[in-house]
Amino acid sequence: MRLTERIHLVGSGEPDLATADPIDSQVYLVDTGEGLACIEAGAGRSVERILAEVRAGGLVPEEIRWVLLTHGHADHAGGASAWHRRLPGIAIGASTSVAGWLETADEEATSVDRARRAGIYPPEHRLEPCAIDLVLEPGTTIELGSIRLEIVPTEGHAAGHLAFVGEIDGVLTAFSGDALFPRGRILLQDTWDCDVREALRSVERLAARDPGRLLAGHLAPILDGARQHFDEALTRIARLAVPESIA
Repeated sequence: MRLTERIHLVGSGEPDLATADPIDSQVYLVDTGEGLACIEAGAGRSVERILAEVRAGGLVPEEIRWVLLTHGHADHAGGASAWHRRLPGIAIGASTSVAGWLETADEEATSVDRARRAGIYPPEHRLEPCAIDLVLEPGTTIELGSIRLEIVPTEGHAAGHLAFVGEIDGVLTAFSGDALFPRGRILLQDTWDCDVREALRSVERLAARDPGRLLAGHLAPILDGARQHFDEALTRIARLAVPESIA
């Protein structure tokens, strides 16, 4: 599903979008002009369906050079090892803490064990170890072909959470992972590393960049007028309230 000239939605767990697998996050693909980059890996069962969507968009899967992960939850990062097997030349990037957890398949640190017991993932789902090629440092930038993305620290939903913000098609675009969703919502869960205060500061940090687009890890992409969605969250925060959670 082409969203803009350079951005495609190639995977999703949403029933009315580019559905690859119900347990997948959104998987965005960006044409950098010097190769393709994916934001998120999905949970791992749907890599071939995602690559079919890439082909359907007129692009070549073998030109995918990077997969960047916002955080370590399995719907976003569980597919990293499957991507490495399918496209051995790609570079997978994650924050320092997430990189360590994925390389050792730490299901406790990534809350895969809790989510499986809660029925979010099927009983047979397991996190597979995956080498991380790029350790992404908050507060720095990464060059992906002709596109430069700022790596924004956005913990709160999960430890080691990052968002990626950069100008694409002339519009400042935020890939927010699970830090912020349409209508100013966030995602709070009963996991060891979910911290409401950190989540609110992350919303403020992202809002300060003033992106025009909000491409979140779930729900419909916001391609125009993202400020309204940030402001809905900021209004509640200013009143010492917590933005609505999507779950």
